[in-house]
Amino acid sequence: MSALPAPLDDRLRMLQLLAATIAGGALLVAVARVLVDTAAPWPSWWQLALVVLALLGSALLIRQVGYAVPALPDGLPDEHAAATSVRYFSSTTVLRAAICEVPIFVALFVSILPPRTWLPLVLAVPGAAALFWTHAWPSERTVTAVAEGLERAGARSHLAEALGLRGGVG
Repeated sequence: MSALPAPLDDRLRMLQLLAATIAGGALLVAVARVLVDTAAPWPSWWQLALVVLALLGSALLIRQVGYAVPALPDGLPDEHAAATSVRYFSSTTVLRAAICEVPIFVALFVSILPPRTWLPLVLAVPGAAALFWTHAWPSERTVTAVAEGLERAGARSHLAEALGLRGGVG
């Protein structure tokens, strides 16, 4: 017997759980870094500059590739459009979440270089959290941004309905 697919409105919750797990992993690694070596001398200027560049680069990369999806072909049946749209939304959500983590890992890397300090994480974690909340957390805002790309050739994506954000499917 095959398992029944999840109800359509549960897809958004599953994506939110996946995104939270991705973000939680980076946060746990950052906390572990602080607990391993509690020394906090002031970081050098290049350490902070690398973290700022990682934050800016991540923000630009998210805007360039994080929402890039092909337009759905005109005439695609509604059920196929919805299923295809959910797949694209899922994959781009994971991509955007991964890009949001980059500044934290850059901060972790520079934190083990002299002077060994975890203070670059103080800059990276809130910045990455802001990027994550704005671009990676599955919400009506991110659904709308991906749906606009899918619908740019005129076909309807039915993405919001398939994820249970608006009345309709589900």
